[in-house]
Amino acid sequence: MGGIRLGTVRGVEIVADASAAVLALLFGIVVFIHLLTDELVGSNERGLVLAVVAGVLIVLSILAHELAHAIVATRNGQQVLGIRLFMFGGYSIIEGRPSPMEEFKVAVAGPLASLGLGVLFVVAMALPVGDDVAATTRALALANVAIGLFNLFPGFPLDGGRVLRGLIAGRGTDRVVATRIVASVGRYTGWVVMALGVGLLVVRSAAGVFWLVGGWFLTSTAMATGRREELTAAFDGLTAGDVMHRLGEAVPESMYVARMIDLVGFGGDVRTQAVESNGRVVGVIGQREVDSIAPSRWGATPVSRLMVRIGPSDIVDRDEPLEMLMLREPGTSGRAIVVADDTVVGIIEPEDLGRHL
Repeated sequence: MGGIRLGTVRGVEIVADASAAVLALLFGIVVFIHLLTDELVGSNERGLVLAVVAGVLIVLSILAHELAHAIVATRNGQQVLGIRLFMFGGYSIIEGRPSPMEEFKVAVAGPLASLGLGVLFVVAMALPVGDDVAATTRALALANVAIGLFNLFPGFPLDGGRVLRGLIAGRGTDRVVATRIVASVGRYTGWVVMALGVGLLVVRSAAGVFWLVGGWFLTSTAMATGRREELTAAFDGLTAGDVMHRLGEAVPESMYVARMIDLVGFGGDVRTQAVESNGRVVGVIGQREVDSIAPSRWGATPVSRLMVRIGPSDIVDRDEPLEMLMLREPGTSGRAIVVADDTVVGIIEPEDLGRHL
């Protein structure tokens, strides 16, 4: 995973996106302003220290939320590939298809951890500390309770969506059907949350802004995440090698496009061709690239000028589960180059995925 590697916990790699610092900064600023406005802190320096501590603790709180998911998933026998933290929270990359009850347990573990942290921070407020520390602790308590409750909203990509799907699928409903139901519920829930946000703004409550943003987030991501979950369910048990189509012998990047078309019958059964340089595949060229120039220019245009170069994110092992491929960030080529023993054996394009739906 790209990003800043923070270390491992129980074998789980933890990576923070640079935007996670924005989350810590924003939360710290809110705490700092609160301390100064209510005159709870004796000096700006002390307020700044408490703000920094609060920013770090909110990120660690989100990490605890994700670790709860990871620990329960590991106990279920699933493999946790890593945890990523970013500006809007975090997510765990978990491999394997759990049973409905296992999915329920994994999903609910995160919100319960956040609510538990909220309770701990409330208890800490009762300790003999200064008003400034108590106010900082109260902010962390409220934030963790809010994280726990918000994540229980019944819609993807929130934990509540998977909690609901686990409950629905546990009653015998097909997983794909359950996914569609949850995606729809998430969209409607987002509209309700936005309506509440508007109501709060009408009564001049600044909290309405956060409800509006949260509702928009739910609505905009519910259907997209639901569709991805449907695809993941449809590809259960398949590997990259099962859906790929084989490529012919790679053509050199110095070859002219017209010669390539004559040589490999490009445009018929061959939709995409691998391109090599010094014996190594460096790119791909397909119908979309060929059609980007007039046929009259094919004879004078080398393949290297039209091909799309491939990078590490475009490469996938033949035995990699297809559901894991769906979780990847797409590469620059828009295709997945399939390899076995460091040799290119095929390619996966959108049409290949469509055949298995």
